[in-house]
Amino acid sequence: MFFPRDNSAYEARQVRTVVPLRQTQYSARLALDPRIKRDAYRLRYDSYLTSGYIEPNQDRLFQDQYDDLPNCQTIVIYDEDLPVASVRTCTLSLASGQRTPASDAFPEEVNELLLKQSRNGPGRGIETTRLVRSPAAENDQGLVFLLYRMAGYLGMMAHSEILLACVRRNHSPFYRRLGYHPATESRSYPGLNCPMQLMSCTRERYDEIRSAFPVIDPYARATGSLDGFLEGEVVSLALVP
Repeated sequence: MFFPRDNSAYEARQVRTVVPLRQTQYSARLALDPRIKRDAYRLRYDSYLTSGYIEPNQDRLFQDQYDDLPNCQTIVIYDEDLPVASVRTCTLSLASGQRTPASDAFPEEVNELLLKQSRNGPGRGIETTRLVRSPAAENDQGLVFLLYRMAGYLGMMAHSEILLACVRRNHSPFYRRLGYHPATESRSYPGLNCPMQLMSCTRERYDEIRSAFPVIDPYARATGSLDGFLEGEVVSLALVP
């Protein structure tokens, strides 16, 4: 059972808009308990409903069949005690039978990408999906970088050799700057009423990008101790040290 949580105070409040980056602190948690999962599902619902990608529902939550799979993990970022952004990662490997939204929407293309990586390893990948911000923080690009920082950490812990993301075509230029390249044209994607394009980034390219762009590097000095993150402990985050 989910613990009740009222986000009305957050919805009525402007996220920090004038605070210099180096004074802005956040925290991240892995969604291992019902309260944090509910925060993630509410963020998704508010974001997708505002953008017109889903229909309204009575619960005001958005979750799907992948959330309960053992290869999927969700991260929530908080501004003090207020949830402001969330992302889900889904790991998969060649011939494992693991399912992700990308492997269901683009089965042949995902299998081919994993097969290419298997020449140098077991063919492991990770999909970044359900990346959302609260509508009140929709213009806060820094939160996207923090989400990719923490998703990248999960990818490294899973020894992923390729990173996958399904994105709307108008977002592809941003993903290119993060080292991703298009792998398909746009097509239907599970759960949303907008077409998505599969993009991919090798681990080698990811390491180059995070080295040149520390704001997405989980081992940069702007990230607190990661020792207990996988067990559900809070990790402090800043955009810059």
